[in-house]
Amino acid sequence: MNVRALVKILGGQCVLLGLVFLAPTAFSYLDRDNYSGVFLAISIGCLVIGALMLLSQRNFRAELDARTSLALVTLAWVLAGVVGALPFYLSGVLPSFIDALFESISGFTGTGASVIRDVESVDRGLLLWRSLSQWVGGMGIIVFFVALLPALGLGGVQLFKAEVAGPQKDRLTPRVTETARKLWLLYVAFTVALTLALFQAGMPLFDAINHAFTTLATGGFSIKNNGIAFYNNAAIDYLIAAFMLVGAINFGLHYRFLVLKDIRAFADTELRWFFAIIAGATLAIAAVVHGAVYQAPQEALRHAFFTVASVASSTGYTNHDFVDWPPLTHVVIVLLMVMGGMSGSTAGGIKCIRIVAAFKQLNRQLRQVVHPKAIIPIKANNHIVPESVIDAIWALIFLYLLVFTMSALILTSQGLDLVSATTGSFSALSNIGPGLGDLGPMANYAGLPDVSKVTLIVCMLLGRLEFFTVLVLFTPTYWRR
Repeated sequence: MNVRALVKILGGQCVLLGLVFLAPTAFSYLDRDNYSGVFLAISIGCLVIGALMLLSQRNFRAELDARTSLALVTLAWVLAGVVGALPFYLSGVLPSFIDALFESISGFTGTGASVIRDVESVDRGLLLWRSLSQWVGGMGIIVFFVALLPALGLGGVQLFKAEVAGPQKDRLTPRVTETARKLWLLYVAFTVALTLALFQAGMPLFDAINHAFTTLATGGFSIKNNGIAFYNNAAIDYLIAAFMLVGAINFGLHYRFLVLKDIRAFADTELRWFFAIIAGATLAIAAVVHGAVYQAPQEALRHAFFTVASVASSTGYTNHDFVDWPPLTHVVIVLLMVMGGMSGSTAGGIKCIRIVAAFKQLNRQLRQVVHPKAIIPIKANNHIVPESVIDAIWALIFLYLLVFTMSALILTSQGLDLVSATTGSFSALSNIGPGLGDLGPMANYAGLPDVSKVTLIVCMLLGRLEFFTVLVLFTPTYWRR
């Protein structure tokens, strides 16, 4: 592991965070709220510390190796979480640093679980930072930063591979830095488009900016206590639902279709399965809640589609408290929590392509019971999926279930009921936010013991970085020369 590379890149990240903090600093000053001094102090601190770290390694230039990249990704997310917690803690909004860290990690990982009981009472500058943390974390701090690595004399291929986790990583252009730039340009374009659309639909501009940040990031932080339900506007519901799905789709496919004009992007195996699952789950939930909760079929369809898009994209927004829905809908919601969005998106969860591959593997095993000598390859997009990828998929699914079990045990040992503990664990691992029971969409995580909050912080980080990137650091093999 190259310590000098770690110092240089983490220093660069400190500088970037310092620059990002200038946005809420300026807004707080213009809005005349109480926190402009807090934001400015944090911004200056990040800029100074980051600059000193960069200057200490100004002559160091090298290509990152795999070990350094793995350590760097984990440390970068931890650093972002700790620095991002400072505004909540220093402002006094969250006087417990564990609470402040929970809110910050939830933001950067796009989870959306909150410990702020009344967000509408918080000054708007802090709400803007809260939303901005999700937007920055949505596409990934490292994917953003890797575009600037050549200026520091550090190659970014290994770093990009470690950050963009998934069974397949699309390199849209030959140079990985150019790939990162194009992904972020798409991300910014979608955010601007949604902001303007929400404003036209009747949402105030400040609200539209915040919700566009957290929708494209599939994060789910809202500046209203009741979330999107506050607006009670069908046009807003459908706009946000559509863009939640945009965030949950592989950004490589967005690039192929919108920039390269390649209509074959719609033939992608994972995309077709994802749309089919979204449509099936929407119709199933709409059929159950129609008559039982909503009398008008269009209302049942609207709320079902919004909820399915929110859960499958791991955003966690709500326009209705689905805890009150019939139990059958809860089963569908939990299954969508586990699956999440597509690989290469801002969404969390196991990812749709892994679920599809697992079912294809199951089908192959059943066929080989009858034909034991048959060679039956597993295909995606007319390409054979390597057996090493299938093995990695099953390993990740096992890790997901193992960590879920441990988390649920810890939460129940701290006094949480079984439904709340299990769905809260699923929610944290899949970076969704709301669960069921005491952690439902209209509830809050503030009342949990510190042990439970720390457990969920770890789950949020593991889920966001897809386990291997973090857990490999705790293996003897990683540290062995």
